Amino acid sequence: MPPTVTADEIDFHGWDGVRLSNGIIDAVCVPEIGGRLMQFSLGSHDYLFVNPELLGKRFTFEEHAGDGTILHWKNYGGAKTWPAPQGWDGEGQWPGPPDPVLDSGPYALETNQEVSAAALLMTSPPDARSGLRIRRLLRVDDASSRLKLDLSFENISERAIRWSIWDVAQMVCSAVDGQLNDDCWLYIPIDPARERPYEIMFGDDNSQYQMHGESALLAVQYQGIVGKIGVHSPAGWIAFADRRAGFALCMQFPYEPDAEYPDNGATVECWTESPGAPSPIPIRSPGYILEAELLSPLFTLAPGKVASQRVTWSAAYCPAPIVDVTDVGCAHEPLTVDVNGGWARIQGAFGCFLAGRGEIECLDEAGGLVGKIDLGPVSPLRALHIDAYAKLDSATRLIRVNILDADGTYKGTLASAVL
Repeated sequence: MPPTVTADEIDFHGWDGVRLSNGIIDAVCVPEIGGRLMQFSLGSHDYLFVNPELLGKRFTFEEHAGDGTILHWKNYGGAKTWPAPQGWDGEGQWPGPPDPVLDSGPYALETNQEVSAAALLMTSPPDARSGLRIRRLLRVDDASSRLKLDLSFENISERAIRWSIWDVAQMVCSAVDGQLNDDCWLYIPIDPARERPYEIMFGDDNSQYQMHGESALLAVQYQGIVGKIGVHSPAGWIAFADRRAGFALCMQFPYEPDAEYPDNGATVECWTESPGAPSPIPIRSPGYILEAELLSPLFTLAPGKVASQRVTWSAAYCPAPIVDVTDVGCAHEPLTVDVNGGWARIQGAFGCFLAGRGEIECLDEAGGLVGKIDLGPVSPLRALHIDAYAKLDSATRLIRVNILDADGTYKGTLASAVL
């Protein structure tokens, strides 16, 4: 049987790249420039910023280090993994970028291809400054728009170290004509228990940061303003959406309620920049960039110990705002059921992370099946709009929308509603 997922060595703008592909998504990695995921695409839609000024360029260790200021950082774009907290006050802070080892050093590469999956592992050089070796394991399965990133920190020093795993993705926010696209959004569930939904980490509070209606959802609208916020987000997901193009990229991560997170408890951070925008510090932005940043709890690692975190990226064609994310899809309009005279009108709008079929199940109080509606084929490449009528059995207590694979095997529930 030929493989449904491939791992191919390619030339990526002059660099040596590896592309994982399953016919739905492509993930292109360039190990030689900091183990970066340089592009992630659903169909022909690219999500990540790639710096056009640095395509194919290579630099020495000394050129990457520069004078240690951000003006000498070679910002290639893409997505990478850094240690947090960031800072310049002492040993327990990461003073980058630039960082000629972890951010831009040559990572070792291993690949593995099976019939229905492909993976690659990028491993950093050992870094004496932080005491870390970083590993980034990326995996793509068949018939899915999901990219699984298993990120790990190994203590290669002879001392105890304390870091958070900080994964940083630069989302591209430019329109077809190359100008700023102010209809790019990052949706972040907030912690209602906190007095403020977000904290300003850099720059000023501004109109980019908005609450979505009356919900506990922060909507960051990209406007090219230089700034950064931190959010204690307990939901375990964020979603980037290019509303002009209609594409969303959802990122899921584990949340540990009793753990200590850096930056006053931030699990999510968002940085924005654009060429020529005023900034409290001198920066040279190479493009219209929104950074979606995820942080793990702080891990204290004894010599030789390893800490890990899984982040899952899932892409879908779906209208925005994105108000919920599950393992099999995202919701634009939550599932609603309007019952009238023994009939139910079932509505909702979703994006799907799997190629297969959708179905509506009607269940009784004990979870027994009392009715079913076939929704037909579903795909990450098209939105799932539901507007269906069902004759309700008197025993029906729960309506749920499921995603099945091509063989009819249940893969997960997209949404549900209790009657």
